[in-house]
Amino acid sequence: TRVTRIVVDPALTDVVYAALEVRGVIRSTDGGETWSDLSAPLIKLAEAPHLKSRIGSDLDYEGMIDSHALAVSAAAPGTAFLAVRMGVFRTDDRGASWSDVGIGRYSPLTYCRDIVVSPHDPRVLYACLSVSARGDDGSLYRSEDVGRTWRRFDRGVKAHGTMMAVAVHPRDPARVYCGSRCGQVFGTEDAGASWREDPLPRGVQDVYSVACA
Repeated sequence: TRVTRIVVDPALTDVVYAALEVRGVIRSTDGGETWSDLSAPLIKLAEAPHLKSRIGSDLDYEGMIDSHALAVSAAAPGTAFLAVRMGVFRTDDRGASWSDVGIGRYSPLTYCRDIVVSPHDPRVLYACLSVSARGDDGSLYRSEDVGRTWRRFDRGVKAHGTMMAVAVHPRDPARVYCGSRCGQVFGTEDAGASWREDPLPRGVQDVYSVACA
């Protein structure tokens, strides 16, 4: 088990969430002094055939607790978004229950590796969607209504590996960057109207994060 993301609820700063790989989600309501497991409702969702997945265990719900990222938006109090192997999931009651965002309605790729809230507009979310952990395709999607609907955001570029991470520039909302596992870095400086690729040095592999300064 490893921690893949820690986020603090902007409305209640003593509420902290942590995503665990492969172990679901935990939450603290006292600033990290104590923690509770929020994974039971995620495991329950895995009773649906299309949400069953196992790779490293004999548990059909493995894919639902394979947590990659968490995001909390100030635009929706009590809500958190979870990126897992099986897609994007949402809670509106601080983890007591979870529901499928249904990202497959908008994207043919549903494996989600990263999800972030724009630092400029809490209604705007970005999600990295791919085929699998080590796939040959990836994409970046954007929501402008706190995760209710999504559209593809990257244009004119091609990821040759899993899209692993996305970052929004802290001072310029028009600048967004994402990176694929195989060392490609993509960026837009005009709010998605155009994109360019800046590959990392030859031989670089297993990229996990992107940051903007």
